[in-house]
Amino acid sequence: MNVTAIGDRTMALACRAGGIVGAVVCVDVQDAEQALKKALSEKENGVILVLDRYLAAIPPPQIPGVYPIVIGVPGPSGPAHGEDTVGRAVRRVAGRGLPGVRE
Repeated sequence: MNVTAIGDRTMALACRAGGIVGAVVCVDVQDAEQALKKALSEKENGVILVLDRYLAAIPPPQIPGVYPIVIGVPGPSGPAHGEDTVGRAVRRVAGRGLPGVRE
């Protein structure tokens, strides 16, 4: 399974530095929406990380099955709308809460 990251230049560089080769640089929401559609169509993608401010502006994606998992990742200015999207996604996948993380 592959991990793909979709975000601005800063996020893409950070993900590439962390070993994610499938990092896509987007300049606006439309670019991010097209990149997400492409990433969802590739069967080898298991996890898709999307900059949360882009993900909040995109209509909820139709995920064909259990995978890929789409996770909104906060940018340098913090999470969009004060949400802990990563923790929420992990709770959804794990089926339970995490210690120290409120719902």
